[in-house]
Amino acid sequence: MDIDLRKLAGHLRDRGLTVELNDDETVLRAANPLHEALTEQIATNGIRYVTGFGYEIGERGHEAGCAERIAHMLGVPVRTGPRVAAS
Repeated sequence: MDIDLRKLAGHLRDRGLTVELNDDETVLRAANPLHEALTEQIATNGIRYVTGFGYEIGERGHEAGCAERIAHMLGVPVRTGPRVAAS
């Protein structure tokens, strides 16, 4: 189990993306829930998060920033200002 990948998955869910981890939790699939063709696979390569095409998203330990970049790539608007938990 990759704890950092699970943290990234949580940040992606917070931004409204659909996220699935593969069985051995080494790759996650993020998708825009409004359009099934907008998906990306994310894995770790050493200390970096990378897409299925090898595009570097950012470093471990910076999951919130990585999630913002992934959300942008998948067409999900970036949220600004304070984040408020849904009631």
